[in-house]
Amino acid sequence: MKRILLTIILAVLMSIVRPGVTLAKLNIIATLPEIGALVEEIGGDRVEVFSLARGDEDPHVLPAKPSHSRRMLRADLLVFNGLQLEVGWLPLLIRGARNPDIRSGGRGHLDLSEAVRPLEVPMGGADRSEGDVHPEGNPHYTVDPVIYPTLATLITERLTRLDPDGTDYFKSRLITFIEDWQSQLESWKERLRFLSGLDVITYHQQWEYFAQSFGMAIVDKIENRPGIPPSPRHLIDLENWIESDGVHWILYSDLVHPDLPERLGERGGCRVIRLPQSIGSREGTESLVSWFETIVSIFEEAHGAP
Repeated sequence: MKRILLTIILAVLMSIVRPGVTLAKLNIIATLPEIGALVEEIGGDRVEVFSLARGDEDPHVLPAKPSHSRRMLRADLLVFNGLQLEVGWLPLLIRGARNPDIRSGGRGHLDLSEAVRPLEVPMGGADRSEGDVHPEGNPHYTVDPVIYPTLATLITERLTRLDPDGTDYFKSRLITFIEDWQSQLESWKERLRFLSGLDVITYHQQWEYFAQSFGMAIVDKIENRPGIPPSPRHLIDLENWIESDGVHWILYSDLVHPDLPERLGERGGCRVIRLPQSIGSREGTESLVSWFETIVSIFEEAHGAP
C-alpha cells in the first residue's frame, strides 16, 4: 500500500512541474569539434553535444554517413560553420534527417558565420574550375581565437531561445567564458607580438583570419588554386621568391602531407611549421584552450629556434 501511495505522489508531482521547465538536455549537433567544444562551454550540463567531424578529418569532404542523419533526426539544434565549408555533405545530412527544426529557417538551424565578416570574398562569383573556391568567402575563421567571444554570444542567444528556463545559467557561463577567454587572448597576443609583419607562405587558404588578428602577412600559398595540387611552375616561382625575398616561414596543417611543404622549405632555405588544424588533430589539443595554446607554443618555439 505504501509503495502504491508513493507511486501516486510521484506521478502527481511530475504532473504539476512548472510549464516550460526543461526536463531533458538539449540535443545539439555541431559540425566541427571546435564548435562543439564552444557549445559545451556555454551549455554546460543543460546540453548534450555531438560533433560530426573529428579534428583529424577534412571538413571539406566529410562522408555523409546515414548514422549522422539518424542523430540529426533527434536534434534540437544544429550549429555549423557556414560559408559553404560543409556544402559537400551537410545539406545531404539535413535532408536525410527529415527534421524541420534544423532546416534553414528552423528554430534549430544556427549558422555561426552570421557573426563573421568574411575575408577573400570572390569578385564576380566563384568558378569551380579555379579549384575549391568558396563564393561566400574564406570559411576558416575558427582558427582565429579573437572571434570566439562573438561566436559564444550567438550560441548563447540561440540556447536561451530553445531553453528559456536556462537563460540565467547560459548567460552566467557566457560571462565566465568571455572573461577567461579574454585573459587567455591577451596572453597569447603578448607572447606572439613577434608575428607582426612576418611574411609567411601557407599551404592552403586556411590561416588568413589568424594572420589578420596577429599581424602576419600571408604573401602566397602553395595551393595556387584551393584544393588542387600546385603546378610545377608555381612551385619554382615560390622557391625563387623564398630565396630572394626572405619569406620567414611556410605553414601547413596536420591534414597536409608534409612532403611538399618540407621539400619546398629545404630548397628555398625556409623554416617549415606544422600546425594543428582543429581540436583533436593531434595529442594535447583536446580543448579550445589547449588547441590554441599548442599553436602559440609552436610559433614561440619556431621563433626561438636558430
